[in-house]
Amino acid sequence: MKHIKKILIIGGGPSDIDHESEQDSAAFQAISAWQRLGIETFVIDNNPYSLLLQETNDDHTFVQSLTAKNVARILKTHHIDGITPIFGTKAALTVVQRLMKNQVLQTLQVQLLGLNATNLNLFGTEAEASEQNTALANRLAENNIPIVASRIISDFSELRNNLEKIQFPISVKPLSTNKKRQRRIFKNMESLNNEIDDLFQESPDQKLSLEREVGNYQEIGIVAIRDVEGNKMLISSLEDMNPVKINATDSVIFTPAQTLNDYYLKRLRSLTFEVLDCLGIKGICHLQFAVNAANDEVYVLKVNPVFNSETALAAKATGYPLAKVVASLLLDIPLTAVELPPRFNPLTTILQPLSDHIVVKMPIWSFDYLDMADNHLGPHAKATGAAIGVGRSAEAALMIGLRSSQPSPQDVLPEYSDLSEDDLIEQLIHPTDQQILILFEAVRRGYSASDLSELTKIDEFFFVIMSNLLAVINQVQTHPCDSQALLMGDRYGFGNGMFCHFWNVDNATIVAMQQELPRSKTYKMIDPTAGEFPEAINSFYGSYEFESDTSQLSNQSALVIGKGRNHLGPNTAADTYTAEMLIQLHKLGYKTIILNNNPNSVSLIPAISDKQYIEPVQLGEILNVIDLEKPKYVFLPGNRHFLIRELQKLQGTFKLIVLPPDQETGTIYQDRADFALDVLVSPQAIIPISTVGFRAQMEGAGNQLEEQTSYYVPYAEQQLDVPRLEQLATAEINRHPLTGLIQVLFTIDSDGNYVVTGITPLRITETIFLNQVTEINWIRVLMQMYTGHFDPEQLRKRLPRINAAGHFAIMQITFPFKHLGINNVPKRRRYEIGAKISFGNSLNDSTDHLLK
Repeated sequence: MKHIKKILIIGGGPSDIDHESEQDSAAFQAISAWQRLGIETFVIDNNPYSLLLQETNDDHTFVQSLTAKNVARILKTHHIDGITPIFGTKAALTVVQRLMKNQVLQTLQVQLLGLNATNLNLFGTEAEASEQNTALANRLAENNIPIVASRIISDFSELRNNLEKIQFPISVKPLSTNKKRQRRIFKNMESLNNEIDDLFQESPDQKLSLEREVGNYQEIGIVAIRDVEGNKMLISSLEDMNPVKINATDSVIFTPAQTLNDYYLKRLRSLTFEVLDCLGIKGICHLQFAVNAANDEVYVLKVNPVFNSETALAAKATGYPLAKVVASLLLDIPLTAVELPPRFNPLTTILQPLSDHIVVKMPIWSFDYLDMADNHLGPHAKATGAAIGVGRSAEAALMIGLRSSQPSPQDVLPEYSDLSEDDLIEQLIHPTDQQILILFEAVRRGYSASDLSELTKIDEFFFVIMSNLLAVINQVQTHPCDSQALLMGDRYGFGNGMFCHFWNVDNATIVAMQQELPRSKTYKMIDPTAGEFPEAINSFYGSYEFESDTSQLSNQSALVIGKGRNHLGPNTAADTYTAEMLIQLHKLGYKTIILNNNPNSVSLIPAISDKQYIEPVQLGEILNVIDLEKPKYVFLPGNRHFLIRELQKLQGTFKLIVLPPDQETGTIYQDRADFALDVLVSPQAIIPISTVGFRAQMEGAGNQLEEQTSYYVPYAEQQLDVPRLEQLATAEINRHPLTGLIQVLFTIDSDGNYVVTGITPLRITETIFLNQVTEINWIRVLMQMYTGHFDPEQLRKRLPRINAAGHFAIMQITFPFKHLGINNVPKRRRYEIGAKISFGNSLNDSTDHLLK
């Protein structure tokens, strides 16, 4: 490879189902590694919530749609000599495939990083018109790598010719370009003959996909890396609790794998390395396997040579600096020559990670918001987020993960004791988003592990784990306020709220009892060598041991409580907001500490905080960290009302700052607005920032706030009397005890008068948007304001003129409706999953760029 001086990263685009901030997180870490090597990095993305767009220099970021035309222009204009799609989604692969097909990369002599140029067409998108990329399967089969047998047929004779090769049971799916079709499973020829005519009719092209049915097989993931010299290393194994027929995104995942014996682990490792060599992958790869130990069958299901949620999970679970190492591998630096920051042991890069703990990933769904969607789990991903639990045992990790995944602010797990037996069995056979709690209920009712395994195709091991946890719950319930029961519950991952619920006592009582226990809360380091070598990793999880791996960080520290699990609404924006808080607090001289549990979170990037606690966002865990770290400031999200009330009772040694703000502290007079004025309100000054206009994405929608899902700056529908607006806004602000970034909402009545319809803290999403539009980091301003470092006059000098002509920006919310297979759902703010942004010389210009 020639010496690379400039690299272009194709970003991930708006967040969606099966795509949060994990690619953004990996890219951020890679950029820091490249900067140390003197390489310039450029980024193209249209995701306003991307931390890369927030933190990369403006002249190196391109807020544009991810198209081949836009990328080609950047490559040519800025003389880029390296490009990588592995930090993006399928859209990034599509762009690179088209550039390669059109000879753009070859003409401009741009090196493709991470993927072998000759094998690029094997991955993904250009070849998916038939909904099946057979090129990859054929390549693997040619190299004697076991794959699930599959064929595309167009008539009965082809069906007969292929049945012997595939063998029953088989799954059949009509191929269609305009809608997703479900596979149907057939165990014999008679059942297939009964439906084959109807299946052909369902396909516009009279084509069917035949595939060996492996839906009930065990699914195992392997994350591995490979360098330019062919050196390979397994980073982590990941075991889906559910079988293959449930999408991995929607399955509980244990890492490392819990039920694989040494024979199968070695076999999967060997197959993984064969695939990496066969495809010439250089960098990262996540493979998914179907395993049937009863018949000694192993098949490669999927090859993902990119960063995704599973690679993020592997990195968080092992502590291995995956993104930093891969950044070097992409530049043809051998694994043995990769240099890491001094907190790592020099041998870390070449040692396969070891774990003295277990991590469990719990999927998060949003069916409580979108109850019109089908909440049954199947082959298509539906989860909007994830949370993890880390523990010394599988039981503790599962309990902590389960607590992290639940919405209860008081840390109480839901129960299904009133579910009828018929409904219980129905949900065991046809799982929904409540599956894990249903499984616990079945174990509680006495269903045997073997019977449950037969019904669900889940390994018996996991039901033993659940049975062990239920036994501890029973012990705790039947021994109220008993110190041994308390210690047992603590060691199995129970939260303080659970003890309060079981024993009908308050949190103070539980805390006082815990202080008298022979073992107190300790924190263990998540390091890739499991303590074999000295390392100074800054990531910890809670446990109950005899000694702790950490102590108080500093007398001048700030504890930031993360968002935790992602749901619908401003979630990825909130995570970027949290990450920016950490970055800006660090710049102000504070040691920063984050408590969070989302494995895909940018706020858990190791480099942006001084210490990370991977713990449930619950009162007991927060108080334990406060007790150890004694922070000067504690920052808590405004939607955590229970936690705010409890921590306000304890203020004295720390200052509690509620940020991001609570939208409920605003006042809405009329549920509508045509535009707004964004204002910074501090004790020293009231500073107007910019006007913002609103639009709905639905035809015929009015100006109700919930339906305003496009935002543009500045407001441009008509000329505004800005001094009059500022006067009205100031008068309204003086009537309310609000500080920080504030939005005053307006309509214009029939006489042309401005009417204030509300005043509210600026929404998280719009704060991030405002960063992009004004080129001022408003989260930095807020950190300065709340920690006593704010200079209003300096800010005024930097502010752009309100309603300045010639520079417009628009941000449009995106929704998960397509992925969830639902139509005719109103596009409202509460259903947001992501957003896209565009700039232009006029409102129409910026809108056109958004849609291209």
